[in-house]
Amino acid sequence: MTTSFKRASATLAATALVASGLAFGAVTPAGAQEDTSCVATDTITLLGFNDFHGRIVTNRGTGVLPMATQIEQIRAAEGTDNVVVLSSGDNVGATIFESMVTDDAASIEALNALGLDASAVGNHELDKGWADLSGRIIPMADFPYLAANMQDNGAPAAPVAEYTVVTKAGLDIAIVGAITTGTPGLVSPAGIQGLTFSDEAAAINRVTEEVLASGAADIVVASIHEGASDAMMAELDDRLAAVFTGHTHEEYVKALDGGAAVVQAKSYAEALAQIELGVNAETGEVCSSDGSIIKTFPEVDLNNAVVAEINTIVEAAKAKADEVGLDVIGEATAAISTPDGGSNVRDTESPMTNMVAQMFFDVGGADADSVIGVQNPGGTRSSFDAGDITYKEAANTLPFANSLFSTELTGAQVVQVLEEQWQRDTDGVEYVPAEGVRPFLQLGLSDNVSYTYDASLPLDERITSVSINGKPIDLEKTYTMVSGSFLISGGDQFYTFADGKNTNDTGRADLEAWVEWVEANSPLSPDYSKRGVAADLADTALVIGGSELTYEFSNLDMNLGEGDNVSPKLANSKITAYIGDVVVGTGTVVDGAGTVSISLPADTSIAKGTHTVRFLVEASGTEIFTQVDVLEGKDADEKPTKPSKPRPGLPSTGR
Repeated sequence: MTTSFKRASATLAATALVASGLAFGAVTPAGAQEDTSCVATDTITLLGFNDFHGRIVTNRGTGVLPMATQIEQIRAAEGTDNVVVLSSGDNVGATIFESMVTDDAASIEALNALGLDASAVGNHELDKGWADLSGRIIPMADFPYLAANMQDNGAPAAPVAEYTVVTKAGLDIAIVGAITTGTPGLVSPAGIQGLTFSDEAAAINRVTEEVLASGAADIVVASIHEGASDAMMAELDDRLAAVFTGHTHEEYVKALDGGAAVVQAKSYAEALAQIELGVNAETGEVCSSDGSIIKTFPEVDLNNAVVAEINTIVEAAKAKADEVGLDVIGEATAAISTPDGGSNVRDTESPMTNMVAQMFFDVGGADADSVIGVQNPGGTRSSFDAGDITYKEAANTLPFANSLFSTELTGAQVVQVLEEQWQRDTDGVEYVPAEGVRPFLQLGLSDNVSYTYDASLPLDERITSVSINGKPIDLEKTYTMVSGSFLISGGDQFYTFADGKNTNDTGRADLEAWVEWVEANSPLSPDYSKRGVAADLADTALVIGGSELTYEFSNLDMNLGEGDNVSPKLANSKITAYIGDVVVGTGTVVDGAGTVSISLPADTSIAKGTHTVRFLVEASGTEIFTQVDVLEGKDADEKPTKPSKPRPGLPSTGR
């Protein structure tokens, strides 16, 4: 067998699988040309999926059983000796209830039965930490987990391998894997201590060179748990024959400059990526690399032995889920949801994410002056329908099995956490909208927290006021933050949490606490009150018998989608301003925006001094607090002044 590796062409053309009658779409890279010097004698079919997330139950023609049926039909048509099946990571974690009740063992068993040849390590493989991946998941898997860019205290992260070799059509194919370098911000840092994640492309290229130079394989294929950004594609070795990607849940067919097809097949077993390699079995040359996406799977074929075996695994998991999941633990008067009922919208406040934060607050001691419950939006994965709340619904809402943690932050650090909702990298460079990037993540917060913001201001100056229990936050005071281990460890780029003091593992699982809280607080209703609102705060003093001050607010309504499991929409209509019990101004709210002007008559009962203005938004019950200096006419010139810092309601942070 030759060790030469020649890229001959990569003309991507539409192909068809005659056996199944399904058509495959393909994309032809610009400028690709046929190299007639390479004569293909055989075809190797590479099949890949990504971000499976335990989708073992068939839903609308997708899931492991339809996908397995598709793979088996391709194996029958092409010959098992010519087909490779790969995953690009996230086989487990954030799974549906049927897999979760088995601790995702059912998902691994299903992929074993599928005959998966190899899988890249995904960030969700590390949801429960390195010890779980290395000590439980990998020993359970009949396929190797790969990540060439993952090190354990500077050494290869065994039992994760850098690559594996499979033989198809008489040729040795090296499958080299990589995991996203963003993993430290996506899993609990406490669970991956000692692990480092180097550049994906550099690691893939290093192994490619080693494999081809040593003759360990004739062909190299990459499986990378990261999206195919232009920067990555520009760096990858042109000698790669094919590249499968994941993590970003996208669908595409692209190509490297050298011609290798680059593919990603959405997520959740909704599609299957296919790359057909035209190879010369005598020389080891790759003559073509044709990529396509299979978007429609055939009917499940339980007469196929592999599919039938997977179905047995699925049915056992469903039976266990039915037994456990049907237990009623509470009641909802109406749907209580994330913005869309699922986990796709993370830049908007929602009743469900705030409710989870409220649970953390209650579990953490319920001290409204010093305890804050907080939840990252990506950690809230589902919603409650109106009516009975089952254990299954609760588990689907918090599927990550985080430990319940607390940490202590100063008030200044709390403000910085809120600033970090505008996401940035470790160098402090703000994320901009791009493929696979979420530039803003809206935290869920317990109802003792209220803040205003102005997104037009510079990074780290956008939070304009913060109140705790109706009082301005004390920047020097220590507050106890309660959440899951993922967020408290600094996950989702909320770096300041990792600087907390006296961080404590309560020893409880978040799901356990959640179930108990739902049981204790039922019946539950959606809370439409906002924790954070956009505001233009007046920054002049309020003069008794003088001119009025005007405050403008927007984003007062919960931005909710449609669906049976989405909280019914509630439109606010009125905003009232109070100083103490005295109404000092009213305004209307239209489409979530409201303006209210406040003034004090000459005969007001309100004395001069610094006062808290409370704005009450109806019908949601949202409360907004800010500070104002009340002056008598003889003490004020009524000329607007623009203080640098502190801003209204927010003492100087010293940043």
